[in-house]
Amino acid sequence: IAITTARFMETAPELSEAEIFEQLSANVLQNPVVYGAAMAFEPGMHQGLNVLFSPYVYRGDEGLSRMDVSEAYDYRDEQWQWWHIPRRTARGAWTDPFFDEGAGNVLMVTYSEPFERDGVFRGVTTIDIKLATLRESIGRHIVDDLDFAIFTSDGRYVFSTTRSEIMGPTVFEVFEKVGRPDIAEAARHIVSGETGVVAFEGWDDPPETWKGWVEPQWVFYAPIESTGWAFAAVLPEREALAGVHARMTMAAVAMAGTLVLIIGCIWFVSVRLARPIMRLRTKVLEIAGGNLNARVEGITSQDEIGELAESFNTMTADLRTHVEHLAHERAGREKIERDLDLAREIQRGLLPKAEPNAPGFEIAGWNQAADKTGGDYFDWLELPDGRTVLTLADVTGHGIGPALIVAVCRAYMRASSSAGHGSLSAAMARVNDLLHEDIPDGRFVTAAVGVLDPSRAQMQLISAGQAPLLFYEARTDTVHNWDADDLPLGITGGLNFDDVRTIDFAAGDALVLTTDGFFEWSNRDNEQFGTQRMEDFVKENHELPAHEFITRLYETVLEHASGTEQADDLTAVVIKKV
Repeated sequence: IAITTARFMETAPELSEAEIFEQLSANVLQNPVVYGAAMAFEPGMHQGLNVLFSPYVYRGDEGLSRMDVSEAYDYRDEQWQWWHIPRRTARGAWTDPFFDEGAGNVLMVTYSEPFERDGVFRGVTTIDIKLATLRESIGRHIVDDLDFAIFTSDGRYVFSTTRSEIMGPTVFEVFEKVGRPDIAEAARHIVSGETGVVAFEGWDDPPETWKGWVEPQWVFYAPIESTGWAFAAVLPEREALAGVHARMTMAAVAMAGTLVLIIGCIWFVSVRLARPIMRLRTKVLEIAGGNLNARVEGITSQDEIGELAESFNTMTADLRTHVEHLAHERAGREKIERDLDLAREIQRGLLPKAEPNAPGFEIAGWNQAADKTGGDYFDWLELPDGRTVLTLADVTGHGIGPALIVAVCRAYMRASSSAGHGSLSAAMARVNDLLHEDIPDGRFVTAAVGVLDPSRAQMQLISAGQAPLLFYEARTDTVHNWDADDLPLGITGGLNFDDVRTIDFAAGDALVLTTDGFFEWSNRDNEQFGTQRMEDFVKENHELPAHEFITRLYETVLEHASGTEQADDLTAVVIKKV
C-alpha cells in the first residue's frame, strides 16, 4: 500500500490537502490490519509552502480520524525512524516498535516508503500496524501452543507470548537477568540475520531451579527479510523429533514388507516378465527419442503381456496419426495468425498518418480495435479547393469481416468525395447505394461525414446512424448532444440524405465524434460509461489539445471499466477551432 502510494505521488499532479486525506483514508480501509496511514513532506515540497506538513488518518474510537502529525511533534527529530531511515537511504524500511505519542497514541510499527520527483526527495508515505493487531494476525497462522518471538535487529521484542516484554528490555538483557548468558549469546546470532537451530538444556529458567534431568529445548530461527527482524521458535526435543521417530518406525515396517514382496516378485519377473518387458522398454525409449514408427515384434503370447504389446503397436500408430494431425492444425493456426497480423498492419496503414491542413483548426483521430482487426475507422481527405472531408464510421461487429467492409467503405467514400458528385448529400447517397449492393444482409455502417471549410470556419455534416454527436459551444459553455440525421449506410438503397447539418465554428468550439465502444464499455457492475459521462467529460476537458483530449477520454473510460475487457472497437475524431 505504501509503495503504490509513493509511486502515485511521484507521477500524480500536485494534490490538495483534501485529496491527500482521501488517499490516506483509502489506504487505511484497504486492509483491516492497517491502523493508520500518513504522508510527511519535506518543507517546501507541498504546494511550495516552507512548513512542516504531515497529514495522518488512523482508526479512532468512532471511525477514521484525521490530523496533521506536525501539530503534535516535529517529525524531523532523530527519534522518528519512519522519517529519517527512508530519507537517508532512499529505500522503504520498517521501524522498530514505538509509542506514537501525540498522533496514534498506540504501540505500533511503521513501514515508510520515500517518494521524489525529478530526483529530488519530496517526502514519505507510511502504513502503521498496531502490535496488538500484529499479534492477532500472526496468531491466526501459527500453531496455538508454539512458543515463539520476533525481534528487531537490536534485540527488542516485536512479538512475544509474554506481552510485557514488548518495548521492554532486549532479549540479551532478559536472559542475562535469569542467569542464562549462553542463550543471550545465541540471541546475538538470531538477530544478526542468520538461519539455524540451537539446542539448550532448559530455556528461560535459571539453572538453580532445575531438579534432576532437564529436557533439552530446540530453538529454530531465521530472518524476516522484508523487515530486518528475526523469528525464533522454541520446541521441546521430543516434539521436534516426534515426527522423525514416527516416520522411522513406519519406514522400518514398510521396508520389511517391501523386502518380502521384492523377493517374491524377482522370481516371477525373471521367469515370466523380464524379457518381453525389456523389449517393450526398448521400444518405449525409441518412441521417446522421436521414432514414432517403432513396433514391438516377437511377443505372441495370449496373456496380459501379449495384449500390452498389441496395444503398444496400436498406440504408436494412433500417436503418429495424432501428431501429424496436430502439426497440420498448428501450421493452419500459424498461417491464420500471420494473415491476421498482416491484415492488421494493412488496416492500420489505411488510417491517416498526419493531421489535415486546416488553418485555424486542431484535428485529431484515434483508433483501437477490440481484435487484431476492427470494424471502425476514421479518415480525412483534403480537396483541391482547400476543404477537407472528415469521416468516422463503425461497421456492425468487429473482426476480419467488418475489417473488409471498412476497407471497401473507405475506398467508396474517398472515390465519391474526390469525384465531385455535386454535394455531400449526393456523395453519401452514392456510397450508400454501393454498400447496399455489396455487403450482406444484417450488416450496415454507421457514419458521420463532414466537409470542413477552414476559410469560413464552417462544416457541412451528415450523420448516417452515428450518434451521439457532441458539440461544445464556447460562447454559452454548453455541450449539444445531436442525434443521427438518417439511417445507417447499406440498409437500403435510394436514400437522399437531405438533412445536412451546418456548423459554424467560433474560437473554442469543439466537435467530438466517437463510436459506441466508448460509451457502451461496462464495468464489473455491468454499468456502461454512458453518454451523460461523455457530455460531462467534454465540458470539463474541452480546453485540452485535440490529441490530449482523446488520450484523456480513453484513460477515463478505462478507469470506469475497472479491468473489464474491451468488447468493441474504439474510434474518436475531435475537430477544435483554435
